[in-house]
Amino acid sequence: MKKSPPAGSTFSDLSWLSEVRESSQPLSELHPIWVRHGVIQSGPTIPHPERHPYCEFSTILEGGATAFVGREKIERPAGDYFLAGPGVAHWYEGTRYPVRFAAIYFLPSILIEMGPASDGMKILQRFTARQNLARRVVRPSAALATALRVGFDAMIREFAIKSFGQEIRLRTLLLEMLVQILRWEFRLGGEVTLTISTGRRWEHVDRALNFLREHFTEEVYARNLAAASGVSESRLKVLFHEILGMPWTHYLRGFRIHRAAAMLGQAGHSILETSLAVGFQSLSHFNASFRAIMGVSPSVYAKGSTRQNSGQNLQRG
Repeated sequence: MKKSPPAGSTFSDLSWLSEVRESSQPLSELHPIWVRHGVIQSGPTIPHPERHPYCEFSTILEGGATAFVGREKIERPAGDYFLAGPGVAHWYEGTRYPVRFAAIYFLPSILIEMGPASDGMKILQRFTARQNLARRVVRPSAALATALRVGFDAMIREFAIKSFGQEIRLRTLLLEMLVQILRWEFRLGGEVTLTISTGRRWEHVDRALNFLREHFTEEVYARNLAAASGVSESRLKVLFHEILGMPWTHYLRGFRIHRAAAMLGQAGHSILETSLAVGFQSLSHFNASFRAIMGVSPSVYAKGSTRQNSGQNLQRG
């Protein structure tokens, strides 16, 4: 028997959209996954409506909330899962307290690096494709729900202990859960799954991504990127929105900043040196972009990373 995704509804009060802010978690190319969890006793489940330049895979472990995305809202009881790609504005209001939640944030590069025709890109499109709110909320079968809960609990523990092999373990757990969801959805029937194309569209975007990875330290112009990808500027713009859910300029900015965060997490890199190394021509532009994506200034981030690394070295010693 086929199951339908949970039904969402449209509503007229969109005032919350005017309060959307860029939310930031300290992800970088070295640490592309971040896990957040907690308990809310009253009020909204996040401080303010938010969007962010990475993917979100989150769940409500206890309690309930109303989720808002664009013109839609949906009730979220405990045990469902929310999938959002970069740039998706969202907001939650608790309806049954306490609300215990867990959220996994990850860079799209984890999946992009698997190649344009790979299962990784198919998983990424599950987050970035244009879809209604009901499609973004997954309410799994009992067996899948048990497996996902075990996976989330394992990721929360793994993220907290920060031991050898943590990054590999986090990626393994995350990808295993996402594969389980897509396999389950595929078994439900064709109308429930997204139409995944592995043809020329992927090839053009892959060329563009390779160009950006090779030339991110330079000034990048739309005409050059379009020429490298083999399509017009307007077509490339459409393809990026369809496949990655964001403009190529946003992807490039995020790629540069996450590379910068990785550099600043290591000793011996000044802020000016780092900004130039990742392709920023203006230090003020770099500082503003870094703060917008990472939530803190480059100097604060560098100091925090230095203290954290020192603490880890002491523990290992």
